[in-house]
Amino acid sequence: MNDYAYQISGAIESPTGKLNGFRVVVCDLLHIEMVDIPARIIDRETVAFLEFRLKITKDALDIQRLPYKIQRGIREPLGLFLDQWVLKNFYGHTSKPKSINP
Repeated sequence: MNDYAYQISGAIESPTGKLNGFRVVVCDLLHIEMVDIPARIIDRETVAFLEFRLKITKDALDIQRLPYKIQRGIREPLGLFLDQWVLKNFYGHTSKPKSINP
């Protein structure tokens, strides 16, 4: 089973303010890693919203304060990406499992 927790620790930005991705802390009972997640896993509308928020405020990645549609636009693809990442990097599995993060 693929049980893990993650926390977004920040945004990775270019010097021009373009969102390049997220820095995420991922852990399970035996491992803890800092992972850079590329912005390409998120849809363009969500990336544009986050880039706008990054320009006007520092709390852009306080997901609980973002609109629900944006929260889903981050959490769903991030969960799918991390399911694969955890299996490959923590357990050495490279097969395509079913996602446990809805």
